[in-house]
Amino acid sequence: MSNRPGGELTTRPLHFIWIADCSGSMSVNGKIQALNNAIREAIPHMRTEADDNPNARVLVRAITFSSGAKWHIAIPRR
Repeated sequence: MSNRPGGELTTRPLHFIWIADCSGSMSVNGKIQALNNAIREAIPHMRTEADDNPNARVLVRAITFSSGAKWHIAIPRR
């Protein structure tokens, strides 16, 4: 029995989609390395937020684009 008015909160999916430029221009001046570092640094924070919010089911996907767009991670991952 829940003490919360209205009962327990349901788990809700929170879709997070990375959209990454992988065009040739990203190969100069460390742009692709900066993108990789930004993603690498964001992931632990996303994990922490997901752990701190048990009613949010964080799902991650990624789209890359250059001359066209395509799913890099098509199936959402936890």
